[in-house]
Amino acid sequence: MKIIIIILATFFSSVVFAQELITKHNFENIQYVEDIEWYGDEIYCSGYTFNTKINDGNATDAYLIRYDKNLSPLWTLKISEEHTNIVYSFKRHKNKIYALVTQGNVKPLEQDVFISLFIISLDGKIEDRVNLGKTFHSPSNIEFVGDDLVFGNKVSDGVSYASNSLSEIIKYDIKTKKVSRHKSSKYMARPKKIIVDKSNIFLFGIYLHKKQPNILAYINGKYSEISLNVSKEEYFLDSYIDNNILTVVCLFPGTYHDKEQYLKIYSYNIVDKSIKSKKMSYAELDWSDQKFDTFTTSEGSWLIMQNNTTKELNFELFNKDLKRIKTIKYDSNNGNGNWDRFIFKNGYLLNANTYGIMLYKMISSK
Repeated sequence: MKIIIIILATFFSSVVFAQELITKHNFENIQYVEDIEWYGDEIYCSGYTFNTKINDGNATDAYLIRYDKNLSPLWTLKISEEHTNIVYSFKRHKNKIYALVTQGNVKPLEQDVFISLFIISLDGKIEDRVNLGKTFHSPSNIEFVGDDLVFGNKVSDGVSYASNSLSEIIKYDIKTKKVSRHKSSKYMARPKKIIVDKSNIFLFGIYLHKKQPNILAYINGKYSEISLNVSKEEYFLDSYIDNNILTVVCLFPGTYHDKEQYLKIYSYNIVDKSIKSKKMSYAELDWSDQKFDTFTTSEGSWLIMQNNTTKELNFELFNKDLKRIKTIKYDSNNGNGNWDRFIFKNGYLLNANTYGIMLYKMISSK
């Protein structure tokens, strides 16, 4: 049955949408969603559960599920060969699915884990598995540059959370199976997102730290580390590149000692290396809270925020000039905004969280 959710609100000059819940599927095994992908009529979702045979509170089993366009499951792949198994990211490429699976042993305050690259057929069969070495925590998303699968990884000199660590860009040639990697010269926050533009590669961590690299990059084949000259420790949200301008979206949510709260965009010119920035306060945006999951489109970045006046959650689309151009209400009957993976595509919204996987149609209401 279709459910209509009507949104009546105004947010500056943004276009406001209603949404229609087309279909939903509840998860049988997944407790936490890590990644979703949407290719034509093919929809994929990965996640994990602590409900395992070991059942020690740390062990996890990983799942990758393929759905049709109506969100009916076509197959489910379970990965449970190690104590801990989590499919953090995957990508469909040339009729194969490439999945990064963190595997090993996890204890309170310790991780003794490695990354496995699973190569999976479109009918859910594991065709190959490549051990890509030690890791710590979670890798970034996957991108391709020609035959090179690229992603960001974090490596540590120990297994405890207090161990020293560095970030790195890993390249895996899917034809020759050659692995190459380049580590950061100093500490950088855990990798969150990697983006590519032709042969250029940019890796971002979950934070933008002062006096430390904020971006690991290959520009025209040359490795570099870029600092955005941040004045505070800001949270990285999203990034994209257009016409040699690298846009970095971040926020500062306030701390006990610093009550300032803002959304900020950096514009980095990869040719002349100039940096521009613009920010808006939570008060100007009428925000009371900001979530950390995002989705990039050709228009800009979709964010999830809580409106200060209504106290409701909304998806909001901001362009590179920090202008809010679209708003759609978050469906609080099917989520709380704290752990979402979502895609906006051709007037539809695909969202997955602990409540299940949902497909909505966007309807203009203004």
